[in-house]
Amino acid sequence: MNSDGKGAKLRIFQRNAPIRLLALGEFLAGVLVCQGAASCIGAESQLLQATRALERENLAEAEQILTQVKVSHPECHEVVLGLGRLRAAQGDAFSAQKLLSLYTELAPKDAKGYHYLAHFLFSQGDYRRSDALSERALSFDPDYPEALTLRGQILVIKGQAAIAQELLEKACKLAPGNVEALFQLGSLYDRNKRHLEAATQFEKVIALSPKNPRAYDFLALNLEPLGEIEKAETAYQNGLQVNEGKLFDAFLDYNYGRFLLKRNQLVESQKHLDRALQLAPQFRAAYYEHGKLNVRLQKYEQARLDAERALSLPDPSNSILDLQVYYLLSSIYTRLGKSELARKYIELSQTTPVPIQARERN
Repeated sequence: MNSDGKGAKLRIFQRNAPIRLLALGEFLAGVLVCQGAASCIGAESQLLQATRALERENLAEAEQILTQVKVSHPECHEVVLGLGRLRAAQGDAFSAQKLLSLYTELAPKDAKGYHYLAHFLFSQGDYRRSDALSERALSFDPDYPEALTLRGQILVIKGQAAIAQELLEKACKLAPGNVEALFQLGSLYDRNKRHLEAATQFEKVIALSPKNPRAYDFLALNLEPLGEIEKAETAYQNGLQVNEGKLFDAFLDYNYGRFLLKRNQLVESQKHLDRALQLAPQFRAAYYEHGKLNVRLQKYEQARLDAERALSLPDPSNSILDLQVYYLLSSIYTRLGKSELARKYIELSQTTPVPIQARERN
């Protein structure tokens, strides 16, 4: 072959070198995955038991099983993933991140590794990295329900609700028994005031997870605007009966107390709103509703303290606007016979503009 022919072939090889290297990288990654899977042969049953123990939050059982597999199958990559999930559940953030990151290196084409690392980072408030990793998990497995669910949560935070809804609906179709997917989809419907669809989702959650107080709370909140008052009250009461543990809902007493206040059940309302102040002492709405309750009970001085406290607390979500508190204070000071202060808050309630976000929400 002449030199020109050799040069042409060399140029073709050089031009295709990145492609060849990429193919080689993918091949090696595949080899690593296969080697990792092969190194777990014989431990499949134990690994499944460990996974189920983690899902039941039986951490001691999961630790025991994974320790045994680590001894019998020291090269098994799945042990690394399991231990990473275990350390995350135990609250050992440093070890969890180290182990889950290691698994993504050992099995670079396995969506599970990226998902669980993304899920851990999400729980730590590191939304930027969680965002990138959740997207990567779906690039390897676009039909992975857990990854779709997490991605949906992240997109809601990013303000991409329409895409989030598509992903969450897909997750629910792929895994109709996935409680987290059902819950997140219900939460999105609730956020968009699609009350009937939200209530349906939370009913599904409760059927699968009957001791989930947050699901009862959301169910009741969405039954109220549908006019299902008795069902809403039953949902609140059922939620309070199971309101403990990891899923404890600090706002359940507030929501039920507010509900009872609207029904003029003042004694019962006070019981729950008193507890709401203890559970959520920085929550403006709890003091606002407690102030309204004290007005109804003709405890005007206590109502004044509640309203002033509400006004001192920030409310970034605009759930209770300043002008609402101004109006309450004007009413309280009128009843206390302090006309000058009453006039001050009347003027403030009339001149304070409604925030743009609140106008959009309404």
